[in-house]
Amino acid sequence: MTKEDQIRQECWDKALHSLGTSYIFSLKASNFKMRIRLISVLGVIAPLLLGATAAAYGLDSKLTTLALSVTAPIAIFQIVFSGISLNYKWDDQFAYALESQTDNRIISEHFQHLGKYSASDINELEKQFEIWKAKDNARAVQDDKIKFTDKENRKGMRYALWIRQKECATCKTIPTSMTPTQCMTCGNF
Repeated sequence: MTKEDQIRQECWDKALHSLGTSYIFSLKASNFKMRIRLISVLGVIAPLLLGATAAAYGLDSKLTTLALSVTAPIAIFQIVFSGISLNYKWDDQFAYALESQTDNRIISEHFQHLGKYSASDINELEKQFEIWKAKDNARAVQDDKIKFTDKENRKGMRYALWIRQKECATCKTIPTSMTPTQCMTCGNF
């Protein structure tokens, strides 16, 4: 294998890894987004229900008392959920997941480009490879702070293999969907 072929192979490997990482961070971002939206909705619904009922029927109305008994548990749940969100910094984690998703997607696309298209010469290919390898390493150092489960790793691998239409090194199949298999590299999630 020539040096150019070795670099191109490493580009494809890194493109696959970065794409899988991007996918897992996109799932994490979606999860945090849903949680944050739930907190926001609950924070608006309870006061609106209670305020609208009190305004429409008066403070001494049985309907206002009923509205208070319905909205109080919602408000308590929202306050507790908000406290958990603040304690675990869901806003920061959401922002980080979006940032990493985007960076890893860009890195993947650049490695794919290097793996697919010829540079004008081997020196230019090596130079571009080293630049993107350094960016990938810097991103990986940051991303290592967020640990993925084995299932997340397998799901990310399956996604990358499926999108890039590459064969899994373990089960020797090219995924045709995100439906999990029993493979311990690209399935079993």
